[in-house]
Amino acid sequence: MTNQNLFEARHLLEKYLSGQCDENEKSKVEEWYLTFNQEGFDQTDDEIISDFVELQKRLKQIPDVTKPKRKRYIAAAAAVLFLLLTTGLLWQQISKDKRVASQTAITHDILPGTDRAKLSIDGQAPIELDGQKEGLISRGLALRYGDGTAITETNKVQLVTLSTPIAGQFQVTLPDGTKAWLNALSSIRYPTAFDGPERSVHITGEVYLEVSKNRAKPFIIHTEQQRIEVLGTSFNINAYQDDDQTLTTLVSGSLQVTDVKSAAQVTLKPGQQAVVGKEKNIQVNTINVEDSYAWKNGLYILNEEPLSQYARKIERWYDVEVDMGPYGNTRLSAIIPRDAKLSEVLQAIELKSNVRFNIEGRRVTAMR
Repeated sequence: MTNQNLFEARHLLEKYLSGQCDENEKSKVEEWYLTFNQEGFDQTDDEIISDFVELQKRLKQIPDVTKPKRKRYIAAAAAVLFLLLTTGLLWQQISKDKRVASQTAITHDILPGTDRAKLSIDGQAPIELDGQKEGLISRGLALRYGDGTAITETNKVQLVTLSTPIAGQFQVTLPDGTKAWLNALSSIRYPTAFDGPERSVHITGEVYLEVSKNRAKPFIIHTEQQRIEVLGTSFNINAYQDDDQTLTTLVSGSLQVTDVKSAAQVTLKPGQQAVVGKEKNIQVNTINVEDSYAWKNGLYILNEEPLSQYARKIERWYDVEVDMGPYGNTRLSAIIPRDAKLSEVLQAIELKSNVRFNIEGRRVTAMR
């Protein structure tokens, strides 16, 4: 592909994401991505992931785009890149080996998770929330959907627990304006008003937070393994109980992370991840932070991730049981939309790893 063609494609893709393409230009962008393998392509998976992260950053800079439109463009870009990874790049591998990867045999497909959650107030019977509404907002002592529809109102400060089931996700705006995105099998417990000297919440599972700044009232997060103090920042917490470790990834601002068992303490800088596990000390790694929170934007970005680790994400998001057997240490790099059907996800893994899958009901077993 010539530099001119590459420049033209990227220019059109920017217009596509900003909603400025006409129908002919949209077709041209999609056609380029779907047929690029015929022209030749020599980027590695890591470079493709890096390019996509850059496109995400550009998308955030597009002004005055309505939220529904942004969702459509993000979904479209994700779908295009999914095809890029599972057809174009892999086509070269398949052609070189002179064979075709097998298709997962299924009698019925399994759909991905959706927006759904339950709301419980001071231990009362939980309220099933409407997944068609745009998240939950706590304002004053009232709890409403994002469109203003009332859910309930209290006459005093009470503890609220928002929890997502397996194959569920949800978003909430806390009383101080802090935004939290909950992944599957996660929860956040908080008061309907932060009246004390600090803003204290309890979290299980995986949650991405954008904390409102208030230097006079620090934001404190409690998980089973750690205590996190923050003044105002964006970060992702992965604290599932069935994982061996808790991962806290800082996107912006600063965090102070304390291991509740050993009392070990570290202060994170943007781009760093704290790992709290069985070791007495907290391990701090420098990582590509975009990978950690891409799930909230509808993607899994896998960078040399063991299949055993990705299997747990599949289980939570598709409500299935996955047994990777002896192939759990096989590593995978890919960008996979969270709205892909289970069969599409498994076929992508097959093409990338040569691991095959057998599906019986809601049990998935890896095999050769």
